[in-house]
Amino acid sequence: MKKSILFIFLIALSFAGKAQFAVSYYYDGNTIGISTNPEKSHWLEFRINTVPYIFSDWNHSQRGIPQAYFCFKLISDGKASLYSGVGAGIPLSSEEIDIVNINIPVGIQLNPFNQLPKLYLTAEYTPMFDVLNEMQITNTLSVGFRYVFSKPK
Repeated sequence: MKKSILFIFLIALSFAGKAQFAVSYYYDGNTIGISTNPEKSHWLEFRINTVPYIFSDWNHSQRGIPQAYFCFKLISDGKASLYSGVGAGIPLSSEEIDIVNINIPVGIQLNPFNQLPKLYLTAEYTPMFDVLNEMQITNTLSVGFRYVFSKPK
């Protein structure tokens, strides 16, 4: 319910401000993202997971870890692109910061729908390197979608 309210609020905000941003969903970690326009050659994205990651062996609460990313396209032909980036994640909900992740996403985004030119299907692999705990790696592999809200032309 809270996700639905947030999603509706973001849609209303985008139309009111005539902004360009995207809302994303990634399966692993049930992760929700808000980004600048991923149709451009580079973009910023903020993500937060709502459940533990599938392949994580972290021994504390694994939900609600905010992550910030800078992503860029490696190859693009308009309808499909290969992208990568760098990001960081820190669990702000715990009293003591005992995990700091450096994340390196590599993914594809496809737009196979002519009727929905702003809807992209995504697939992404992201290794998360915990720099405080002997470089423990959590591998995430997600499929999802991204919808771009943009100014009318």
